[in-house]
Amino acid sequence: MNMMANLNLRAMVTADDGEVKTTSYAVAEIFKKLHKNVIRDIEKLRCSDKFRKLNFELCFENNELQNGKPRKFYRMIKDGWMFLVMGFNGEKADLIKEQFIEAFNWMAEQLTQTFQSKWARYNLITTQYSNRKSHVSGCASSMSSWRWEKQPMENEIAQLEQELQPQLKFEDDK
Repeated sequence: MNMMANLNLRAMVTADDGEVKTTSYAVAEIFKKLHKNVIRDIEKLRCSDKFRKLNFELCFENNELQNGKPRKFYRMIKDGWMFLVMGFNGEKADLIKEQFIEAFNWMAEQLTQTFQSKWARYNLITTQYSNRKSHVSGCASSMSSWRWEKQPMENEIAQLEQELQPQLKFEDDK
């Protein structure tokens, strides 16, 4: 257990386009496996093409050690990670799985809190905007100051509306 206290599994998960992800590199590092073996394990998984497309993203990066030859790795979401590591066994593997799940859940909570914070700001600014607009429309002397307040508030409302919209990803049904 002492060895596990030194691992920072939260650093192994990231938020990417509002989704919590990790990489085949992180799996290799945490489970003390060769990266090429993790790649092999991913590619040997017996799952449907649909599950693979939804949960594993094949990526490439420049490999400085081999004259810039592209180096393959995978990004995966929580379900893909869980499907992959279910085959890893042993007491250490079980402990790592538990901590990794906690790290995924922690990152998901951070994303939720960010969304809720933006939602609260959106509600506040739209209420202020509406109140100020009502006040100004009945008060000709305030028209001058409203000219300077209106555009920044409208810009912030538009930006928050864009950030609060769900980002739908469409995939080919082929």
